[in-house]
Amino acid sequence: MDLDRIREKIDSIDEEILKLLARRFDLCGEISDYKNNNNLNVKDPDREKSIIEKRTKRFSSLGFDDKKFVKEFFELVMKKSRELQR
Repeated sequence: MDLDRIREKIDSIDEEILKLLARRFDLCGEISDYKNNNNLNVKDPDREKSIIEKRTKRFSSLGFDDKKFVKEFFELVMKKSRELQR
C-alpha cells in the first residue's frame, strides 16, 4: 500500500473519531439536565477515576499499553464534557 492510501485511511479514521466525540459531547446536555434536576455536582471524581481505569485496561487489551496517553486523553475529554455541562 502506498503512503497516500495509508494517509487516506488515517483521515477516514480521524473523521470517525471526530463524529464520535461530537456524539459524546451532545450527550452532555442530557447529563447536565439530569444532574441539575437531581442536585448532583458536575464533577464526579469517582466516576472519572473509574472511566480512566476501564479505558486504560481496554486500550491495553487492544495491544497498546500506554497508560499516560489514555489518562491524559480522557482527562481532556472529561474536562470538555464538564465545560459543556456548565
